[in-house]
Amino acid sequence: MLLFSVLMSTGTFAAASEKPTSDDLVVQGVVTDKEGNPLVGVTVTVKADQMTGTVTDINGNYKITVPDEDAVLVFSYIGFISEEVPVNGRSVIDFTMTEDVTQLGEIVVIGYGTQEKRDLTGSVVSADLKSFEEAPNTNILQALSGSVSGVDIGQVTAAGAEPSITVRGRSTLNGNQQPLVVLDGVVYRGRLTDLNPKDIQSIDILKDPSSKAIYGAQAANGVLLVSTKMGKRAQQPEVSYSGYYATQTPSNELTPQNRQQYLKSARDVDWENGYIAPDFTQPNPDWNPESNIPFFPPLLEGFQNGTDFNWYDEVTSPGYITDHHLSVRGGSERTSYLISGGLTRQSGWMLNDEYDRKTARVNIETDINDWLTIGGRTFGSFSDLSGESPTLSTISSMSPLATPRDEEGELIVNPLGNLALNPFLQSASDDKDLRNNLYGLFYASIDIPWIEGLNYRANFSNNYRWNFRGNSNIYGAGLSGSAFKETSSIYDVTFDNIVSYDRRFGNDDHGLKFTFVAGLNEIQFESTLTEGSDFANLDLSYNSLEQAVIQEISSEAWEESYLYQMARISYDYKRKYLLTATLRRDGYSGFASGNNIALFPSVGVGWVLSEENFLDGALAINFLKLRASYGRNGNLTGRYSSLARITTPESSRYLFGDGGTPVNGQIVTSLANPGLTWEKTDGINVGIDFGFFEDKVYGSIDYYHSTTNDLLWDFVLPQITGFNSITSNLGEITNHGFELELTTTPVNTNRFKWEVGANFFTNRNEIRELLGQDNDGDGREDDLIANGLFIGESIGSVYQYVIDGLWQISDGEEIPAGWAPGTHKLVDLDNDGEFTPEGDRQIIGRTEPAYSFGIRNAVSYKNFQLRFFIKSIQGGRDGYLGINNPWSGPYETPGNAQNNNWYAEVDYWSPDNPGATFRRPGLEAPIPSRRFFDRSFVRLQDISLSYSFDEKMAEKIGVQKLKLFVSGKNLLTLTDWEGWDPETGQGLGPTDASLPVMRGFAFGLDITL
Repeated sequence: MLLFSVLMSTGTFAAASEKPTSDDLVVQGVVTDKEGNPLVGVTVTVKADQMTGTVTDINGNYKITVPDEDAVLVFSYIGFISEEVPVNGRSVIDFTMTEDVTQLGEIVVIGYGTQEKRDLTGSVVSADLKSFEEAPNTNILQALSGSVSGVDIGQVTAAGAEPSITVRGRSTLNGNQQPLVVLDGVVYRGRLTDLNPKDIQSIDILKDPSSKAIYGAQAANGVLLVSTKMGKRAQQPEVSYSGYYATQTPSNELTPQNRQQYLKSARDVDWENGYIAPDFTQPNPDWNPESNIPFFPPLLEGFQNGTDFNWYDEVTSPGYITDHHLSVRGGSERTSYLISGGLTRQSGWMLNDEYDRKTARVNIETDINDWLTIGGRTFGSFSDLSGESPTLSTISSMSPLATPRDEEGELIVNPLGNLALNPFLQSASDDKDLRNNLYGLFYASIDIPWIEGLNYRANFSNNYRWNFRGNSNIYGAGLSGSAFKETSSIYDVTFDNIVSYDRRFGNDDHGLKFTFVAGLNEIQFESTLTEGSDFANLDLSYNSLEQAVIQEISSEAWEESYLYQMARISYDYKRKYLLTATLRRDGYSGFASGNNIALFPSVGVGWVLSEENFLDGALAINFLKLRASYGRNGNLTGRYSSLARITTPESSRYLFGDGGTPVNGQIVTSLANPGLTWEKTDGINVGIDFGFFEDKVYGSIDYYHSTTNDLLWDFVLPQITGFNSITSNLGEITNHGFELELTTTPVNTNRFKWEVGANFFTNRNEIRELLGQDNDGDGREDDLIANGLFIGESIGSVYQYVIDGLWQISDGEEIPAGWAPGTHKLVDLDNDGEFTPEGDRQIIGRTEPAYSFGIRNAVSYKNFQLRFFIKSIQGGRDGYLGINNPWSGPYETPGNAQNNNWYAEVDYWSPDNPGATFRRPGLEAPIPSRRFFDRSFVRLQDISLSYSFDEKMAEKIGVQKLKLFVSGKNLLTLTDWEGWDPETGQGLGPTDASLPVMRGFAFGLDITL
């Protein structure tokens, strides 16, 4: 159709420009985009005579006759800014078009089809991947972190790890909280890390209930529509290479205490003897570590020998990332192809934190004839995450008086006596972790010849993922040696039938689009695990498990299926009044019979006010649209949640009769719930899209509110039943928020351009109903205190004792019995003289943030471009709370505290440090309590400087394009948080996930031959 319109337009315009006079001037040239790609179908006209013009051919060439040398040419093309160029007597004018910054003409993926952005009635946002193309991201989601309103991407602190992602906050308790990922139009359940970021063309996010409803049962948490790059038709093969080397070091590095700091902290634990009364601020010269510290034997020897060992030096080192990507793309008039390959290696900060990924992709599409197009999008990803790292929490607790190895170089099993195992025992294992992914989507698109605008498309995708894990450790199973080998695979197949109809009627006043989908999805899983312990010889590692004295084998398999139909209709009148309605029917095998089918409707309307006559005089308004939508989405339960499940544990073997052999028994492990049904979320969204001042300012504003009913919840049962819980439906949660996307171009000249983008969003959820019980008779529904769930409060509420500082040696107050100086001073809220869970705990805040924002800047001067992005999450008065995470190891007794180590940065209480942040180590109060702190931060997340060679300079070195760049990642973080990082470990205490965020510099190039 595009080629036909180009030919028709060329003929029409040519008729008006093929009769030159003696004063006429013939102008010709090539029209390209900013990447140098020829643009076909660009309209080139003479400003004074719009009937005189032409259209660029398939190679971007044009030729036009103008009346005189002072004429002005107008270049216009959908999705690009129309621009005027004076001829000034020139006969050759090559022109580069600039994309329309408002992107209102941009084609947005909306699921089972596309739509122009200006015609959307729901909240759909396209990620700005271009701004982060120089960042050293191994996962495409890292480019979305903080850059899209309403989308929260967690940090990646381990090599090859998957970041967490949430869209518009949390609206479920036990249901799935991950958004649905759709790859090239088909649901994808593999690792996003398996996708090479260089192969991704775009990511569109469906956020509101109306736009998500087309995916019904799986869409309650948002939908990510990922599209991969394709070839270019009618183009010679284009070979491109991109690569970079990036450094990686902690952005905020904590350090364990050295020998001197360690002995000082041991004295502080024994402050009553270690310092001189009455104020206990002067060290007691008679205090002797050998007699006052209950040293475990290895530590006493280390103290006497002057040992000062730095465990971190043995387990950490600067990391790096190397990335190489090579692609070939091109095509004929009927065929396009893209072939690419990638190699990524990441060596993390921790010992054995390694990741290797090899990727290959082939995307091809061809027109068999005028009405049939077939194609395939395939990739393979082969990842190696072999190696076990020691746990950071254990490393940080190792005393500097101890060493991990003896004089012969052998690992010491208990370097602290019996307090803790040597963390290097775990990293000494022989570990192999291979994860492979093969994906193929094959499709056929048929334009029905006898009905204009009617199309049928068939999608058939296969995704096969298989993993291998092997591990052996001579120190395992109580030093007797252990090993295991595990293999698993998932086969995921989807078949979609998509019928669409797209026409305009009545002089283009009426637009009608209809889409119908019928499809099925089946997933099969199987795994086998073989384990052994007590080995006489582990020379063959996990490849000779038969040598184990104790051998165990287990296997697992399951399958699940989805069946769905969807119908969507879109109508517009003069592209001014917009309507979209959707109905989806979903069936899922995980729900009980009779409840496994559900309907998910939605409707959206839009009104383009800028097309109305009453806004003709508003010169500052280029585009203004109001939109509103309603929709219902669903959430899934576990595949067997509605069924009674049976297992065969070791403890259920029985002997029948004298001399009988053991027979395996079976026990029921869960109760069936034949009434289990879908979790449903109903929501509304209202928004405004705008563009002002000739599109120098454009963006969108959204407000949304949703209600989730029939929450999936594991209801606790009395022990007398023999079961712990049963999966049920209960309660109600509301979720609401505000989002702002804004882009502006303060300066835009031939040599200098400055573009600023910003996003801001808030989100709050509230529990409206739980069990519906009022057991205490106060007329109010009971909270589930043990689960941390409270009516009228957010899911992330922090409920605990209120802490009012620390008890001091002499502060004029009587310290309650059981408490001691340096312990938390609790507030007696009910003034009854006691501290009780019922009367003295309250909600002090929540773990969810108050608001988040991101600021993107792009400054271009000639061939240089500087980009930087700032991300921030703020807690406000009482939000985004967490437990600071520098503490590590057991400190509940003085002996443990004096034999363990902790971070030097910990600001703990001692008599000479009464205003400390943390309580005294070594003694817990009768009622344990923890302080929560604000995790708010502002981070310079990405910055890059690039230089693109101009065309003439590139030609001199024999290439089409060449760009050199340097970039930085997480270079600066402003925060009052005292742990590794406010985004890691969820801020809830000392866990192995509480790793530092990596800072680094990358150096790379992009080159096209």
